[in-house]
Amino acid sequence: MTPLGYILLPIGLAALLFSKRWLYRLFVFWTLFSASSALNVGEGENGSALQVWMLFGFLWIIRLIAENLSLVRLKVDGRIARPCLWLIAFLCIASASLIMPVYINGTMAISSPSLANDSETPLFLTSHSFTQLLYLIFGGTIAICVAHSNMRDRDRHETEQIILLSGLFIALWGLVQFFCNITGAAYPDYIFNNSGSASGKGFLETLDGVGRVCSVATEPAVFAQALISLLPLTLAAWLRKGSVLSPRIDRACAVLFVVLLLVCTSSIGYLGLLILGILLLPLLWRTHTISALKALKIAAMVTAALTALVVVSVSSIPVVSDVINSALLNKATAGSGVERGMTIVLAFGYFQKFPLLGIGWGSATSHDLLVKLLSNVGVVGTFTFLGTAISVLRGNWRSLKPLLTADSLSRAAWFLALAIFLSTSLFNEFPLAFGNFWLVLGMAISTSPKSELAPESLFKSEIPKRINHLSLASD
Repeated sequence: MTPLGYILLPIGLAALLFSKRWLYRLFVFWTLFSASSALNVGEGENGSALQVWMLFGFLWIIRLIAENLSLVRLKVDGRIARPCLWLIAFLCIASASLIMPVYINGTMAISSPSLANDSETPLFLTSHSFTQLLYLIFGGTIAICVAHSNMRDRDRHETEQIILLSGLFIALWGLVQFFCNITGAAYPDYIFNNSGSASGKGFLETLDGVGRVCSVATEPAVFAQALISLLPLTLAAWLRKGSVLSPRIDRACAVLFVVLLLVCTSSIGYLGLLILGILLLPLLWRTHTISALKALKIAAMVTAALTALVVVSVSSIPVVSDVINSALLNKATAGSGVERGMTIVLAFGYFQKFPLLGIGWGSATSHDLLVKLLSNVGVVGTFTFLGTAISVLRGNWRSLKPLLTADSLSRAAWFLALAIFLSTSLFNEFPLAFGNFWLVLGMAISTSPKSELAPESLFKSEIPKRINHLSLASD
């Protein structure tokens, strides 16, 4: 067990016994800390880690199950039954796909996903397959529990506050890492970057000899994905229609997040900002915040301004030119880019051989979302996952209303968060072990019903006076 685990385990056990709410708060806060481990097993390439959010999430689920069993009321809320059933179907297909390694029984070899290793391993059903499946089932269960726990405005508002505070913390910690990188000071990785997993050493990555920023995440791309998925929570503050913490703090968080997205030099971060901009305009039009004509004008002006800014920056600022060349233009020919492409090609070859159920969940590595699904769970599993995503996004999109109530503000924010997370994962990988993905999915499920999320509305309108402290679910 890590020092962090020794500190947090007693807190978790105490919360398990005395406070379900605090257990949930701890789980939410730590979902962004993908490089923080409570327990490490093994070392190097064979190392694995029990992340802190998994510890608190597991204890929270135990508490929920104990309470619901005692009251004999384990059931799915009818308002969110469709996306939950889609998700359960995906988990069932992924479980059934483990029959494929048994069927293949070593007759096919899996190539190493590393360029430095050209070895091949015969495919058998191993403990690794079950471990990866348990990660998936655990994440899906977390998402369903989060959805059921945030059907009321008050509960949802508290979750939004906690996760935005967590985002603020990891952004500030990212600044600490950036300061250490440029000054040569020793970075205290032993505090939050203590994961024993081989993929949890992103703080060691460098770009042109300078350390990259990943804060408490496993790598810069994961850090960028965490920040970009939280930016929609600050939308209400910019529109002067509400806030999560306060209008000033929300806007400050947004500015800080964007700065860190630029500093971490991750192509996923830059892509995420572009996707956010593309999705934001139709959402504002859908909610009658702006007209279609105004949306087109804004899109044209922003596109022209950004193009001019990039051209001028690249041509006149050497640092910007170097960053763009290293992080974007040269990535396709760099080792990491070639390796990512190789894993996708190899995984697609496995899918072509076994298109129905793939080669079994956790058997193939692919640094993208779609081919990862196709190779591991085949057409059937990919269909059910896409069914889950489309069901949640479609439900939120259809339920979007003018941004004048608490539930409409939350719905817009979590719709954007999930859409951005899934879009960036298309170019990264399936976010299996990242708690913030399952949290975002659960929150988006909770806001997807057409009907009001709760019989009471905590939204307080002040007309004609400007709203000063309206939360996404206001006080």
